[in-house]
Amino acid sequence: MNSHNLLSQVKTWTAFRAIILLVLVVLVLLAVQPTALGSYGIALSRVVDVWMVAIALVPVLVLGEIDLSVGSTMAVTAAVTAQVSGNLGVSIPLALAVGCVIGLINGLLIVKVGINSFITTLGMMITLQGLALAITDGAPVPLADSDRALAFSVPLIGQITPDILIAIAATAVLWFFMTRMRSGRELYIIGGNAEAAASGGISIDTRKMLAFVICSAVAGLAGVVDTLNLVAASPTLGSSVMLLAIAAAVVGGASLSGGRASVIGAVIGAIALGGISIGLQMSGLDSSIESIAIGAILFAAIVLTKEGISALRLPSLSNMSTGEPSKHTAVPAGKAR
Repeated sequence: MNSHNLLSQVKTWTAFRAIILLVLVVLVLLAVQPTALGSYGIALSRVVDVWMVAIALVPVLVLGEIDLSVGSTMAVTAAVTAQVSGNLGVSIPLALAVGCVIGLINGLLIVKVGINSFITTLGMMITLQGLALAITDGAPVPLADSDRALAFSVPLIGQITPDILIAIAATAVLWFFMTRMRSGRELYIIGGNAEAAASGGISIDTRKMLAFVICSAVAGLAGVVDTLNLVAASPTLGSSVMLLAIAAAVVGGASLSGGRASVIGAVIGAIALGGISIGLQMSGLDSSIESIAIGAILFAAIVLTKEGISALRLPSLSNMSTGEPSKHTAVPAGKAR
């Protein structure tokens, strides 16, 4: 394989944009705040919630759907964990079960009732926000088993804490499901061409419901992990995570129209955006700059997709290099037929 073919394959890899962004972030941090990379364990712990929710969204985004309730799902599972925290062996499985039920309800409303995913999950988000406030009485709830929760923050391997290991394990399982299992690969087929998938005998309704259950289950796990890290459950947990997670998934190569998304790309996107956040905070800049920077990166990631270039009628790089006219080039009025 020559270098040109290798470069072409790299550029078409779904996570290519996220890798470029991450390299740029690391280089800037090394130049401006080199000490930030020395505490990599702390840095990774700060992005674990966005990391896990970003990979949770991959099965849904690849279908061309959306789940706006992931942040509120975190808050509810956190509240459940705290309320039964006298026995974490019971509260954690219960919280994960609650996450699965939320995803199942979303899936049933979308598939069986026919409500689109944006409206369904928006309604679920509002409902779960109220439920989290009701369970916690609107105030943070400390964990009863605080000793075991505090042990959760103790590094196990170098600076790697249990929350990071859980995020890595969840990523590995979801990557295996999406790339090696038939049910996961079929999600890409459905997202790419639903009619062809249906004619091929794929049960679209079943796969959609499975995607939403997986999404809510992983988001619920993120809520449990955050609760153990904070040694308390906050009713507003996850309020800022959903948008960042969507941004991370899109930067990592997910297409909002479906058919393309990457678990690994979502992780890289989450770490890159987290690095930007940490760097800006360490530089003492206002928090509004962080939001502007991440928003600009998200817009750039969307615009630089094939769909974005086509929508803006930008000439393709291949046409510019070969000298051929773009298919969007206007025909001179004098030569119009």
